[in-house]
Formats: sequence, C-alpha cells, structure tokens
Amino acid sequence: MDSSLQIMEQRVSGLRARLDTLRAEERLFQRAAGLRTQQEKDRAAALDLESELKAEKKALEDLRNKKSAAMHATATAVAQKMGHMLPYGQAVFSVGDDGGVVLGWEIPGHGFVAHGGLSGGQRVIFDGALAYVLVPQGQKNSVILIEGAELGQEIGLLLESVAKSNVDTQIIACTCHELASVSDGWTAVHVVEAAQ
Repeated sequence: MDSSLQIMEQRVSGLRARLDTLRAEERLFQRAAGLRTQQEKDRAAALDLESELKAEKKALEDLRNKKSAAMHATATAVAQKMGHMLPYGQAVFSVGDDGGVVLGWEIPGHGFVAHGGLSGGQRVIFDGALAYVLVPQGQKNSVILIEGAELGQEIGLLLESVAKSNVDTQIIACTCHELASVSDGWTAVHVVEAAQ
C-alpha cells in the first residue's frame, strides 16, 4: 500500500505541478489577449491620428496656398502703385513661399536692379515711390519728403511722373540743382527767393 500511496502522491504532485504550469500559461494567454486587444485599439487610434494628420496637412497646404496668393496679389499691387511714381521702368516686389523678399527696379536698358544695387539717384526715386505706397490709403494731409540732391536733372523726371499719375499725396522734393523746367501741378520755390 505504501508503494501505491507513494505512486498516488507522485501523481498528485505531478498533477499539481502541471496545474500550476497550466495556470501560468493561462495567465500568459490572458495577458496576450489583453495585449492583442490593446494593440488593436492602438492601431485604430493610430489610423485615426493618421487621418487627422492628413486633414491637418491638407488644411495647412490650403492656408499656405491662400497666403501665397495673398502675398502675390499684395506684392503685385505694391509694385503697380510704385509704378505710378517711377518715371520709367517697373518696380519689382515679390515675396516667395520661403519668406524671401525681392525688391528692385526693372530699368530699361539695365534690366533688373535690386534695391541694394541702385545708385544714389535711383534710390531716391525708388524710395520716394516706396514711401508713396506705404502711406495708408485715405490718410488726409499725408506728405512725402524727397531729398533729391543726388538726382541732378533726373528730379524733373520724377516730378513729371508724379504729376502725370496724379498721386493723392503732398510731395516735397528738395534739390540743390536748378530745374530746367517745372511740370504742371508743381510749384518751384527757390530758397534764395524765399529768403527775401
């Protein structure tokens, strides 16, 4: 009997060990099933986030396109308005998508000259046109002062251009050079005469 009891105890012991192993495996399977469920939830959340990201990227691209179109329209309007005061050529103003700014003057016979490359006289004319553009629309009694010592006789071209375009801003142009002629719409005052 002892031997059969021992055999039975060994079997019970083996069954208990097997039961413990099976319970441990069951817990692992339950964890794996939980992980699988969590993995499926995470995958669904990732797909939702990807969809949201796509929508946000599209919205951002739409905003970039609108900004680019607005900047292009504004830059074109600025260049065109500057052209009212330039005696010749065209103002060039553009803002790239990267934020780079191009500002200069397309001068007949010279091509494009960036603002930094303009001569002193050209810069006086160009900066006067730029100042005209920057005066708020509808502002009453606005004045632009142009110091034209570097212009020489080119100041006559500027005055003529301004008179032809009928700008709605008062412009005071100062020069140390004698004017060959004065365009209609301008009053020339000589400092010597004004002092008497």
